[in-house]
Amino acid sequence: LKEQSEPTWPVFMPAVFECLAEKDGDVRTPAAYAISLAAPLPKFGEAAPEAFRRLAQILSGPAPKKRDESGKVAMDNCVSALFALARHQSALCPPDVPAWQVVVGKLPIQDDEDEAKKVHKAVAELLLEQHAGLLGPEQAHLGKVLSALAEVYKQENLCKEETDAAILRIFQMLPRDNLLKLASGFSEKQQKKIEKMLS
Repeated sequence: LKEQSEPTWPVFMPAVFECLAEKDGDVRTPAAYAISLAAPLPKFGEAAPEAFRRLAQILSGPAPKKRDESGKVAMDNCVSALFALARHQSALCPPDVPAWQVVVGKLPIQDDEDEAKKVHKAVAELLLEQHAGLLGPEQAHLGKVLSALAEVYKQENLCKEETDAAILRIFQMLPRDNLLKLASGFSEKQQKKIEKMLS
């Protein structure tokens, strides 16, 4: 569908943005998913600034209640969509929208398992590439990103084997001093996983 759907965007995208604002998670999820699919396409640049704003607004709002399964899945899809936008359309992100900071603050994602596997794989890839946006100014996001990757490591429902291998490589490549400095940001469970990776 991707490029072939472009002629319908002038009609379709305003409707997608409206659906993002719906209370019903089952309506928000496909809208966010549509943005995820469109984000890598150059033509989506026209709609990107508005998409950045709307997604960041949703993700900065209140978290869904524990029992709101469809709301939690929709939230994961919004994280995935903003991640795709930040990765592919970063030049068009409005200056007042801290897209990467918002995405990193929501990692790891755990309720939509397909999106989780996709996003965690991409996060590991970008970290191996030393992606400046993901790492943040002066690598401010590094601790949170490593914490998220340690959390999903070896969790089959959230992380593929190839991603596990990439996460292992990341932790083995990091200078021990750097890890020690960041250790206070890791939970006890995450610290144990990291020790195991490094033993």
